Amino acid sequence: MMIETRAMRNSSRLVRLMITNWAFGWAIGFAGAAAVLASNMGGIRDLMFKSDIMWQALALLFCSFGFTFGGVVCATAVMLLPIEETESGRGGGHAAPVFLPAYALARVRKTRC
Repeated sequence: MMIETRAMRNSSRLVRLMITNWAFGWAIGFAGAAAVLASNMGGIRDLMFKSDIMWQALALLFCSFGFTFGGVVCATAVMLLPIEETESGRGGGHAAPVFLPAYALARVRKTRC
């Protein structure tokens, strides 16, 4: 019973971490979309505000920035989580060898005129 409680607590911490970072990424994305509109990059603000579908274009711009930045920030937070090094006797394996490039020497030919 104690193991299940610890697993549920760790799970809820992970979910809370993901939601918090996703929201932070959305805020960054919204700020980026607002910066694009404020700077009128490529005349996009003028184009959007003169369009018949201004609200759909704004929703598409802000949501695409929000999804992109939210996903990047959330994925980065998950990938940077510390790994617990415990000796449980299960899994593991060996590190893969690092391959380095092999350089080949070649002579430079004279150009033909």
